[in-house]
Amino acid sequence: MYEPTAAGRPLPDFDGEWLPPQAGPPGRPSGRLRWIALLLTLALITSASFWVIASRQYIVDQFAVWGFDESPAVASYVERSTMSGRGEFLFLASRPTIADARRFTGLCGSSEEGTGVLGCYVPGDRSIVLFDVVDERLDGIEEVVASHEMLHAAWHRLGADERAQLSRLLETEAATLSSDAAFVDRMALYARLEPGERSNELHSIIGTEVADLPPALERYYARYFTDRAALIGLHAASNAVFVELEARAQALSVELESLRATIEADYASYNDGYDALNRDVDVFNARADAGNFSERARSALIDRQESLDALFASITARSDTFDAKSAELESLNAQTVELNSSVNIVPRTGAPPG
Repeated sequence: MYEPTAAGRPLPDFDGEWLPPQAGPPGRPSGRLRWIALLLTLALITSASFWVIASRQYIVDQFAVWGFDESPAVASYVERSTMSGRGEFLFLASRPTIADARRFTGLCGSSEEGTGVLGCYVPGDRSIVLFDVVDERLDGIEEVVASHEMLHAAWHRLGADERAQLSRLLETEAATLSSDAAFVDRMALYARLEPGERSNELHSIIGTEVADLPPALERYYARYFTDRAALIGLHAASNAVFVELEARAQALSVELESLRATIEADYASYNDGYDALNRDVDVFNARADAGNFSERARSALIDRQESLDALFASITARSDTFDAKSAELESLNAQTVELNSSVNIVPRTGAPPG
């Protein structure tokens, strides 16, 4: 540390008079000042080097954003999903590509039978690929998938400590979803396809599909979305198309099975009833031919015949209803196949449509 000589007083020159400190040549700092300037310069260089190393990913991301040509579709995903500035930055830094079925399979690979993949985040080059969903009934699903993949990009850039903290919060929330069979099956699928990525997937699923999160998670996701509730609304609306279609198909299946059972039971009763009626008519005719005619017995036979005819009419009407509902179920199954194809679901081998 620099200290002034003689308590700050100037040194005497050779004739004993006090003189003011002499300045050095113009433009040349003293030796100590040069050392200080050098040390400051080295400190700045060192600090800048550390900043560059620590901010390497941000620098890479910034250049990726600058070099990315944002399409109207990508811009729409950003707007409708309510991505924040940070969320948009990460999304664009991942250079999102919207691909048709053939190109998507080449970039993201295929999925298991009965499942569909609509997007993937490729850690190797930190890019996002999105399946082009063109079915208008599924409006909003692409924005949800885009947000899901953006959160994978965000997770990839988190530090180990923050990931660990988030994992605990996410597992707590996942426990509240354990009664949801679809959620449990989905996580089991991820465990098979992406072992070791449970927290990563929970981070994307919970952030884009689950409403009413604990305050800590809501604050965290506010980094990436300005109105997460609107995003959840898009998920709910697009998912409802599948839920309602499946519910209607299941209800029709139950109704058809019940209808089939009553038709078959009543038709058996009808056949047995007519067999018994025919036998009794033969007995009645034989007695009448023998001179033992009974008007009361004749009326009873006619009543039985009319009752059986009414039963047959009911069976016929219910059979027509059964045929109509069967056609409706076939239509729903066709819609299911169409929707499944639109979201890249691989049909199960040998499975019936729908």
